[in-house]
Amino acid sequence: MAAGSKPSVRVKIMGVEYSVTGYEDAEYLHEVAGFVDERMRLLNRMKSDIPPLKNAILTALNLADELIQTRKQLVQYQEEATDFNRMISDRSRKLAELCSEV
Repeated sequence: MAAGSKPSVRVKIMGVEYSVTGYEDAEYLHEVAGFVDERMRLLNRMKSDIPPLKNAILTALNLADELIQTRKQLVQYQEEATDFNRMISDRSRKLAELCSEV
């Protein structure tokens, strides 16, 4: 596939076939569609009388919540890593000072 071209693949979500186009390869697009299908089916198992559009919206809200929570956790981890790196730098500097005094 040429660089920058967008593959189009056929995927099934909740029994309905869709044509999906994206910059990622077909395998990845199938993986994403499979994930969405899995999550929609999970919600459908919990509440089988839910209309398809409501299922899609609730699934999208759940996934958006997970994404936002994951982003917040990532920021927290990045801040902790920055603090840890700062602590290591400070201790390395102090160790170097102590070694130079010997």
